[in-house]
Formats: sequence, structure tokens, C-alpha cells
Amino acid sequence: MSNIIGYTTIDQPYTSSNLSDIDLAKRDLLNHFHIRKGEKWTDPELGCDLPLYIFQPLDDITMDAIKEEVYSVVNYDPRFTVNDTNIIVNQDAHYVTINVKLTYVPTTTAIDLQIKFDNEFQQNAEF
Repeated sequence: MSNIIGYTTIDQPYTSSNLSDIDLAKRDLLNHFHIRKGEKWTDPELGCDLPLYIFQPLDDITMDAIKEEVYSVVNYDPRFTVNDTNIIVNQDAHYVTINVKLTYVPTTTAIDLQIKFDNEFQQNAEF
């Protein structure tokens, strides 16, 4: 796999930084989770609609749809594979927390990703 270098201003207060390899792949994956389906006009299927599930009834159908959404986002990027998905849903506070165990394919590095979507449509994600 060739060495790709990316550029980001996210979490950089007054400057930008260059990312490469695993750091770039992580940023790309988080960006994919932040894009809503239909926002990218050249690829309307790109993106994630996880915040829309927060106020849905938390039954098996909704949980399966959330898992399918996570698998869809991660499988879009060939640099990652999903090892395990653990979805925690708190119905009273209206938030969905997704814990995903991933493998970064080029170096076979294990990565844990946690994303929380809450009722104010805020996303908190961390590797």
C-alpha cells in the first residue's frame, strides 16, 4: 500500500497538521461517521445516519439497523476490518454508544473505536 499523506484542521486550534498511515485512516473513518447520507452529492450513499436512531424504539430491528450502519461505514474503507461490535443503548438519556474493535489491515494493528451519539445530535468519538 502506498504512503498517503492527508491534511486536517480538526482539533488543531490555530494551525493544521499532516497525517499519514494509521492516523490518517482513523481521521478518514471518523469523517465518514460525521457525514450524513446524501450530503456528498457525488456519492449519496456515503455517510452515516446513526443519529436518526436515537429516538427510535430500541427493539431488535433498530439494534440490527444500527449494527448494519456501523458495518457499512467501516467496510467502506478497505484499511479496516471489524472484529467485534458492542452497542450500548441508554433509552432514558437518549444516547447510543457504539464500541467497535477494528483491525488496521496494513499493519494488523488492533484498534478500539468508541462513538457516542446523543439527543442533541452531538458526536463524541475516540480511538
